[in-house]
Amino acid sequence: MKIKTYILFLALSTLFFQSCTQSYEPGKNIQTIKEDTINIPEIEALLRFMNNSGDYINSKKSPSLVSSDDVYDNSSNYFIIDIRPHEQYVKGHISGAVNIAMPHVIKYLEEKVAPSVYEKLVVVCTNGQSSAYTTAVLRLLGYSNVYSMKYGMSSWSPSLDNWSSKISSQYIGKLERKENAVEGMYPYPAISTGKHCGAEIMEARATTLLNTPFQKLKISADRAFKDSDEFYIINFWPKDRYEVGHIPGAYQYTPHKDLNSKTLLNTIPNNKKILVYGYTGQTSAFVMAYLRLLGYNAFTLPFGANSFMHNTLALRNWNAFNKATKVNDFPLIKGENPTDKAFESNINAGASTKKASPKKKIVRRKKKEVEGGCG
Repeated sequence: MKIKTYILFLALSTLFFQSCTQSYEPGKNIQTIKEDTINIPEIEALLRFMNNSGDYINSKKSPSLVSSDDVYDNSSNYFIIDIRPHEQYVKGHISGAVNIAMPHVIKYLEEKVAPSVYEKLVVVCTNGQSSAYTTAVLRLLGYSNVYSMKYGMSSWSPSLDNWSSKISSQYIGKLERKENAVEGMYPYPAISTGKHCGAEIMEARATTLLNTPFQKLKISADRAFKDSDEFYIINFWPKDRYEVGHIPGAYQYTPHKDLNSKTLLNTIPNNKKILVYGYTGQTSAFVMAYLRLLGYNAFTLPFGANSFMHNTLALRNWNAFNKATKVNDFPLIKGENPTDKAFESNINAGASTKKASPKKKIVRRKKKEVEGGCG
């Protein structure tokens, strides 16, 4: 049975600990007024700040995902940031998308964009993994209108489909069905940025995260099953689905609930590698970002359970990837420029935006994704 814990320092913080009155807005300088005289560990200040800022990861708004259909239909109202390698961007990107490397996204938004002008800021990558990670960091920083495009550019065009080759059912026969009880209490990781207020600590940690190559944060299904003892594995599903089958040794944590400092966050060991997985690897990328901000040595399983038990997901209608319903056939812009002038002229002349070419019918997904949905 899960042990629910309550952290006393949160209840008593206003009486005993240093606090900062903060006016924090993404892209603006952080204004702080120091009060009291007793310092607290940075991790406690950061947790307090996160909880007081809406506890995004445990809220119904997480994960913040948007479908490629939505982006296509509303591109004039959205600002699209493509974080793929430049050579991939040049070969084909969404009209209007700007190519910004992940480490430079925060500075770009602070100096080049007025985020509130746009209905949505949409981060795009190859398959929805690194864009989910980046979106989580930006959301935690306070960019409340940023979203990750689900399945990445794989869902935009068949020519960019990087998903179909990644789905597999090879480990269905090795799934574990017994419950591994979440137990024990661990200190939170120690973090040291040299800052004192939660918002300042958050900004420093966010910069560190986006400068960490995403490739180093991925653990494959092959390794997860082979070296499961190396990790503290978090199955981020509801309990009834966990009981159907999970990676051996995995512990079940309920989305929107269990990763709060008032619930089960401190049941996660701070001295072991943490591997988070979900259905598609996109929600787990959000969770990994949150845990890494807090100092945990967290990793994600890209493509999630689709990479090792796809048939079970498909049979039960649990976010199984299906090319026929997930991959559209929308127009691509080639070259260095966000928008091709000939393409733009054609659109402005009244040509339908529902056609990839005069001879090609647009293939659209049948089902819309919504903010906060499972991924």
